[in-house]
Amino acid sequence: MGETLILLEQSQFQLDPPDGKLLYRHAEDVKIKEMPLVSSTQVDERIPYPLLNPLQSLFFYKYQEGNALVCAPTSAGKSLIAYIFIRNKQGRKVYTAPTRSLVYEKAVELRRYYPNSVEVRTGESILESYKKVRGEVIVSTYENLVYAFRNHSEWIKDISCIVFDEIHQITKRWILEEAIAYAQERNIEMLGLSATLPSYQDIAKWIKAHLVLQSEWRPVPLVREIKQLKDFSDTKKHTQRDEKIAEKLLTAMFDIPQKDEKVLLFVPQKKLGWKLLELAKEEKIGIMNKTTPFEHSQEQEPEIAFHNADVPKEEREQIEKAFRDGKLKRLIATQTLAYGVNLPADRVIILVRMFYERRNLKCIPDTLDILQMEGRAGRLGIKQVGYSHLLTYGGSAQNLQKELFKALKDPIHMPERINQDVLSLFILLGFLYEGKHYQRFLEKTYSYRNIKRSQIQAVVDFLTEKGYIKAYGLTEKALYCVKSGVPPTKFEEFLRRLSLKMEPIAVIRPLLHMKKFDTLYDFVEKGESFPEDVHYINSKLTLCGGKCFQDNTHQLLFYTEGLTFKYPNISSPPGEFSYLGTDALHLLRMLMELNKLGTWKLSNQEMISVAHSVKYGLTMEYASLSGIKGIGHIRANLLKRIMQEEGLLPPPIGSETSHLLEMLGQINLKERMKETLYHIRKLDKKRAKEESQKVFKLLENNAKGLLVDDRILLAFGLFKLGEKAYRLKKKELVQTIFLHEGFTH
Repeated sequence: MGETLILLEQSQFQLDPPDGKLLYRHAEDVKIKEMPLVSSTQVDERIPYPLLNPLQSLFFYKYQEGNALVCAPTSAGKSLIAYIFIRNKQGRKVYTAPTRSLVYEKAVELRRYYPNSVEVRTGESILESYKKVRGEVIVSTYENLVYAFRNHSEWIKDISCIVFDEIHQITKRWILEEAIAYAQERNIEMLGLSATLPSYQDIAKWIKAHLVLQSEWRPVPLVREIKQLKDFSDTKKHTQRDEKIAEKLLTAMFDIPQKDEKVLLFVPQKKLGWKLLELAKEEKIGIMNKTTPFEHSQEQEPEIAFHNADVPKEEREQIEKAFRDGKLKRLIATQTLAYGVNLPADRVIILVRMFYERRNLKCIPDTLDILQMEGRAGRLGIKQVGYSHLLTYGGSAQNLQKELFKALKDPIHMPERINQDVLSLFILLGFLYEGKHYQRFLEKTYSYRNIKRSQIQAVVDFLTEKGYIKAYGLTEKALYCVKSGVPPTKFEEFLRRLSLKMEPIAVIRPLLHMKKFDTLYDFVEKGESFPEDVHYINSKLTLCGGKCFQDNTHQLLFYTEGLTFKYPNISSPPGEFSYLGTDALHLLRMLMELNKLGTWKLSNQEMISVAHSVKYGLTMEYASLSGIKGIGHIRANLLKRIMQEEGLLPPPIGSETSHLLEMLGQINLKERMKETLYHIRKLDKKRAKEESQKVFKLLENNAKGLLVDDRILLAFGLFKLGEKAYRLKKKELVQTIFLHEGFTH
């Protein structure tokens, strides 16, 4: 490991007037050194402030070449450090981050310095793989970068350096290990950035860092207060523990902040967050969320919201914008917000549960998550100080303070159990990258470099027996797994379900292995028809056994069967179910590859119907209804129910909407929709009437359209016909794709 420098807390920086100084020392030395801050014109005239801050200045002074690691609090200016790292390097530069929101955020920042030469690669756009990469800078998600490596994409050939943002995600995201191992093998220079990296020396040693910066300085000073949760009142005298905790937290959210301050409350579990929001509803506090596990009206001005992975994508974006703009002052969140989009607040409140396990003090959330959450406290250039309020129960303030002090000094806690899914895929990757010397790849990873040979051999034997490895090479079956990212263990489960002749949605579930599909039941379990609906879903999975419940196939089927229609608290599908569009496109490509291999022969219409079913939550039979522009999950299932009740057969996918309208014209559609919304969806008569009119208007607006999703159709066209698909009109594309399948308009 190279030079390790500590940027000291006493370093100073101010924007108006521009001034400050940097104080640092070598890790092995106590002698303090002082240096002036760097004028931004020494780096780039496009930097929007006159001086680099202490961290940026130190990196500018000390970085020469090779790999580097920078550990510094949130908002410490790590994006500019990335620019200093890449600016003088030849070839293509890559910035990679864990989430799409971060990728888009960083792309905007980097376009200041590369105005016409920054491209985004997230896998979200179907055009990406057919568009030649010309940008000098690529901003990518971890997954998209790794898939480019595996598939030998053209644009990776001249990469000179990679910035790994949020490198601490290595403890949770194994795909990051693959990307770093690939970069090491090819001597691509790396910069790791992190706000909360424990035992950073281990990672620095692993990536062979020439320079390591550890910052004790924070751009906006943090004032931390630790209090007991019991100090806050709960006047309602609740008997349930969660209700008592929720009331105390609600009191804290309104008592702690000063007037007009933005406050973020982090809760360790989603159920507690929803309980808190439900209590706010009972207290007549306006809530912004539309989709919740309980019913509520939205007549009051929103004062509070809950941000978590279960909130539908569009709702979550609205909540983020309202909080960022200051229209929403109080936001409850889970730890996903701490690691995702940047939403700074004046004050952060964190509930911390403490308990002993085998004589060791444990915290929920853990201390690293707490430090990451505290990073949201303070708004640079707006407030002089950020405030963190840790509310504990089950432990003392002194003990929590000790644990927080130790947090960044303890070793990285990797999962104790070996993930067999990941290991099976990593061994295939070893054969892909290193051939018969596949173990060299494992030796370059962080988690699997010290794994026992006997464990590796057991997986190699499994892969050989199942036909993935032959004579130290990868078979077509193995290459399919490598290119799609489906672990062999998951692919074997897919093949098992295929052999059982289960319905397609249950069969494809293992191919969507990155999705948990674990939260839908939280939103519907209190519904009147839930026992009946669960019985219906379970009866469809009797052949499958326990594995279909372990991976939540039952919840995916609940969604695609459209049973959510009966639950008025669900205005949009929650969580992962609200943004399956990109997954549907990747699944479509996987199905086409399986078709080519002869593993699963589906017609074009069947493959496209599966993609529609997953994206919109409709049964395959009625998938064409999702081709109505703007229809969405609930409204499409409204039409499906009416057609089923009337005995109307759904039109084929890709057919003209006018044929559907002719069918629906045989009934009093407006009245039928209103009745169904009132009796089945349990909307009041006014809302039912308004909603039926909106759906009717949607149908009229689509009268000249075709019943197929534009993105799914174009994706299929590109996968099948290549760039020729761009030159075809929608109707021509439909006719070309379904030409040999007896399709007629």
